[in-house]
Amino acid sequence: MIEIVKINGCFHVCKDGEPYARIVPVANAEDTFTPITDGVWRWHRHTDTPIDHMRMELVFAGEPEFTMVPAVSYNGNGWGDTPEYVGDFAEDGTPWSWAWHRVTIPACTYSENEEISIALMADANVNCACSLYKIDEGKNHVLIFPEEEKPKTLHRHFWEGPFQGTMEPTCDFEGIIFTAPSDGTKFRYKPLLDFAWRYYGHEFMPPKKAEELYRLSIAFCHLLFEREKDGFAGFVRGTEWNLGITSYKKTEHIYEVGWAGQSASMANAFIYDHIKNGNKDELDIAIEVHDSWIRKGKHPAGHITGRLDMDDWSYAEFDPNYEPSKWVHGENKFEGMYHRYLDAQKGKIPVIERDVDGRPFKPNDACNNGTAADRYFEAYDMLKSIDIDKPEYLELAFGICDHALKTQAESGCYAKTWKNDGSVEIIDGTIGCFLILPILTAYEKTKDKKYLESAIKAFDFYYAELERDGFTTAGALDTYSIDKESSSPLLRSALALYDVTGDRRYVDAGEKIAWYLSTWMMYYTIDYPEGSPIKNVNYDTFGGTSVSTPHTALDMYALRDVISFMRLAELTGYKQWRERAIVLWCHASQLISDGTWFVNGRLRPAGSQDEAVFHTRWGRHVSGPFVPTQWFPGWPCAFRLENLRWLKDWSFFDEGLAHIEGKIQ
Repeated sequence: MIEIVKINGCFHVCKDGEPYARIVPVANAEDTFTPITDGVWRWHRHTDTPIDHMRMELVFAGEPEFTMVPAVSYNGNGWGDTPEYVGDFAEDGTPWSWAWHRVTIPACTYSENEEISIALMADANVNCACSLYKIDEGKNHVLIFPEEEKPKTLHRHFWEGPFQGTMEPTCDFEGIIFTAPSDGTKFRYKPLLDFAWRYYGHEFMPPKKAEELYRLSIAFCHLLFEREKDGFAGFVRGTEWNLGITSYKKTEHIYEVGWAGQSASMANAFIYDHIKNGNKDELDIAIEVHDSWIRKGKHPAGHITGRLDMDDWSYAEFDPNYEPSKWVHGENKFEGMYHRYLDAQKGKIPVIERDVDGRPFKPNDACNNGTAADRYFEAYDMLKSIDIDKPEYLELAFGICDHALKTQAESGCYAKTWKNDGSVEIIDGTIGCFLILPILTAYEKTKDKKYLESAIKAFDFYYAELERDGFTTAGALDTYSIDKESSSPLLRSALALYDVTGDRRYVDAGEKIAWYLSTWMMYYTIDYPEGSPIKNVNYDTFGGTSVSTPHTALDMYALRDVISFMRLAELTGYKQWRERAIVLWCHASQLISDGTWFVNGRLRPAGSQDEAVFHTRWGRHVSGPFVPTQWFPGWPCAFRLENLRWLKDWSFFDEGLAHIEGKIQ
């Protein structure tokens, strides 16, 4: 039994009479605790006189086994090399503090040991911040009034100064104390996330119907299609605002087979649309795109270059004295170039690797290679169903799989990136599990056990990392860090392995992965002030997913996980997985233009959608916080179309969430 008990004049959180945390008292203030549900209390502090600041502190005794600030810090971070909040303190010894809205559960800090899990959080839209840091007694969980972020605030790969808010004097302050007994495992935040879902969540109806979303998404694919002068055809990476022409302009000559561009997935959407609606032009485009990637991107070792930069970038752009102009480059490209320029001024000159033509290229990564193999297997099967035989698509997909097996480490880990000659460049990161799915497809097509054995060995390696460390890593190619994106292919792999083997342990693993992924999910709606950019676009933060520990912005990437969460609901009988799937879909159905939508004085192309929303004090050099990105890549559209072609009954996409099971009033 867990209860809050007064011992020697001080309140403690006790389990079976043993104290595990202490409420730090404040002079001239009275604390009361009102039960919300089992193990959860509303902590009310009343002061004798009105004041304009307060610290509500709960000290978790001793050294916790695991700590978390959801989507901000996992055991203090430190994996990777991208700027982020590392440890409990900044370089000057000041404890980090974060605004309530930077955390996916408002102002939430969490600790656990072998006996108990404890979290301190706030209600949504309360003017506060949180902090979590080590003191002699243990780990100090703090709610801070008013809102602050200190000693500096993290933005996209750069830091800015501190933020200090203000408030009207008051006598009353509130927080929420959550507790749960140990179930004998590690990373026991499932009860916390279940509580957050039922406490903060709300009804959510899809902003657009599935039929309209399908039509708009196909239209956006058409916009992104392009042919190069050398005959290469593909879907460019996206579209961005260009001041030079005062209009949205397609990303110039940059293509990705997967990741942000999803060229192969869009090609498959055209094959599907031809089968569904009989559009022969789309079939021809799809085959042209797939053939182009094989011709241009395939390496003799079997793998593929995931990104092709087809324009002749001038050397001046890499000159440390070249300052890019926002009147020449699109906003998204300018941001990357300007960040590189600022680094160059500090002496950080980037090494630009070039292919045989002298053009810059990105590494040949597992994310793009795994996606390519997946989509080429799918393309072959769809075309075969209409009597078109493209054995070269199978050859590419098997080539990627065989190359992954050939370079697989003894531990089971696949590489993160390879050089053009096929040798391993970088090995670390959960990103390698993007290859498990196509390798399982290779097994299903051949029944060659080398594929199944390789996939099992790889999954065991990546899942063991999650069970050991409490996080997954490096799926987002623009950061090298703890992140959410790498957990998505791990979840899909667990469910696919269950389908192939029938082994129930993969369902259990899938749930564990899904709970980790759910730590990145936004559990509440931020009420932005009237007239603010996000309020103007009618955006609801509920159901968005934060990207990574360095990228604390919300995106629609969990579109990849809608069907996985639905499948977990079927396999486990746990209704909340289906509820979460619905909200992931509804959230990701926001901010999609019908072709007549003006935002910030700009007419958005039909089917376009912001890559992310800077919902908190996090932004780019070219745009501050609390704004939509106004950068429209191909991936949200591609992932949406994957859901719509893989799930035949579209009624799911239209039903919305009308009720949360066990809603806490």
